[in-house]
Amino acid sequence: MSMEEEVIPLLRTGFIAVMGIVVIIVITLMVKYRKRGFGWFLAHLLLFSWGALGWIRILETRATASSIDNSLTIAWIGIIWMLSMVCFVKGLLFLIPKTEKNELHIKEKSY
Repeated sequence: MSMEEEVIPLLRTGFIAVMGIVVIIVITLMVKYRKRGFGWFLAHLLLFSWGALGWIRILETRATASSIDNSLTIAWIGIIWMLSMVCFVKGLLFLIPKTEKNELHIKEKSY
């Protein structure tokens, strides 16, 4: 089932607009709070955007590209998505507040 021709440019434009706003917010938070976790979130957003825009490109070219090319592109997009999720998790781990109680609890479990 093919898509209407004007849908894909609208999809790309809407995605870039939303992700642009989110990237600006993350950069603002990174500058304001100076925490490494926001850098990992920024890396996640950039990798995720790269993968999502690649997926939109597949929607545009699926009729003209070969099945092998599309499959390889989807595999690369999956790897990019996996890397973006690793960055997301690292960002979450860096933003967990470190309190004395949490550190003592972790030390007790390690014995």
